[in-house]
Amino acid sequence: MKRNYLLSLLAVFGFVFLANAQNPIDLNPCGSVSGKSTWLKKYQASPQLYQKNTDTIIYVPLTIHLLGTDAGQGFFPYNKLLDALCVLNQDFEQANIQFFVEGDLNLISNSAWNDHETVLDGAEMMFANNVANTLNCYFLSDPAGNCGYNLPYAGIAVAKSCADAADHTWSHEVGHALSLPHPFLGWEGGPTHDGNINTYNFNNPAPLTVTYDYTYFKDTLIIDTLIIDTIAVEMVDQSNCTVAADGFCDTPPDYLSYRWQCNSSSPESSVLQRDPNGDTFRSDGTLIMSYADDACSYRFSDDQIAAMRANLYDEKPELLYNQTPADAIAEIAPNQIYPINGEAVAFNQAELAWDEVENAIFYSIEISRVPTFSSAITDKYWTSSTNLILPELDMDRTYYWRVRAANSHYFCTPRSESATFVTISPTATSFPANISRIVIAPNPVNKHGKINITLDANEQMPVEILLSNTIGARLQTQQFTANSGLNQWSIELDTHLPGGIYLLSVQTSGGIYTEKVIVE
Repeated sequence: MKRNYLLSLLAVFGFVFLANAQNPIDLNPCGSVSGKSTWLKKYQASPQLYQKNTDTIIYVPLTIHLLGTDAGQGFFPYNKLLDALCVLNQDFEQANIQFFVEGDLNLISNSAWNDHETVLDGAEMMFANNVANTLNCYFLSDPAGNCGYNLPYAGIAVAKSCADAADHTWSHEVGHALSLPHPFLGWEGGPTHDGNINTYNFNNPAPLTVTYDYTYFKDTLIIDTLIIDTIAVEMVDQSNCTVAADGFCDTPPDYLSYRWQCNSSSPESSVLQRDPNGDTFRSDGTLIMSYADDACSYRFSDDQIAAMRANLYDEKPELLYNQTPADAIAEIAPNQIYPINGEAVAFNQAELAWDEVENAIFYSIEISRVPTFSSAITDKYWTSSTNLILPELDMDRTYYWRVRAANSHYFCTPRSESATFVTISPTATSFPANISRIVIAPNPVNKHGKINITLDANEQMPVEILLSNTIGARLQTQQFTANSGLNQWSIELDTHLPGGIYLLSVQTSGGIYTEKVIVE
């Protein structure tokens, strides 16, 4: 469906979507006005008829789409994506539902989709890029002025600014995708539909019913008919809990359809509300499907969990084609091989290497000019290899790098420590013809320590390591036999060696390489 067709229909029928693009700090918590789907109404009428099987883990495939600008900038950082995936699986662990990444990450360079004004623009994006039989999730700068939304017929959009390690926006939207409405269903936009819930006086008893517009959030996209529903307001005494609001009796009344913070003494709203009978209550902020801030939210109710599992088994069986998870990754950071201790590398030939982590499929790498890895000046990479050849870097700079392992099912893995290297002119590095790389570290070195030599040889060969002073006098010599590939040796320094500048030479039949070494 083309964007101009969607917009022309909007013009004909005079509909205006209220959630316009805003600054990240002004984003609405959720743009989904999710009424009860046809499936949920049927389920809640007879939940005992549906398969729940809560002891079995259900594995759900995700296709991850990362949006950037037309120039290919601003994609959601890979490390943050791993953090977000970790939080998502932690949030759904209570439900015995886990998510895995199916296929490659899809990077989309499209400024209009990356910062779009209406959910119909988002629908166009999803229709153009969705992968069948997966839950399609899009990370972008501004999803129609919201932290996120779910289109039942298309996919999920999440703002990058609302997907940090402490955020539950993604889990909230996935809850929508698996049939869950807000616990305050019907209060979206305010009971008088004036678009400003803050004008409502919660000191007064609530009305018996509220109406809400979910035109763009039905099971299928309908844009030529205004869809407004009326629903009962939930009572504190639970007398109507099966038909009011979200229809779950273990999610208590909640009329707060705006972002609110926890009470300092308990995870409840500071706003005291009155139901139609005049009974008072405070909203439960622990529920992920509420609008409580992320510091409060951490759970789904038992009834919500049962509904989500039944929804997967009954309505979305096409997502359950692979119930065999990948092997677990040990919670250890990859061991970095080189460069690690300020080694000098050619600015246009820099290569990073690390040891393979068992069962890892992907590695996320960060390269930064500052040790804090400030996001604005940190480059991010994603590879299935255990090495990475970098694009041209700035010359005469210190760079910091770290790496993290993951696979399709395991994301809660640690980053390595920060390692460093210095970029120099390629003419400053001339290795012997039969050696592709030499790394000498640490440098400077303590006079009571040892020097490590890492050598990448093209063939088996004898190698002589020579330490001399600056006037060429030999002080220490050692011979080794290099095998084809990576070799690592250590040289113990003479404890009587005074501090100063020395020359360490590596000599083979293909030539000699010499580097200054500072002994402290």
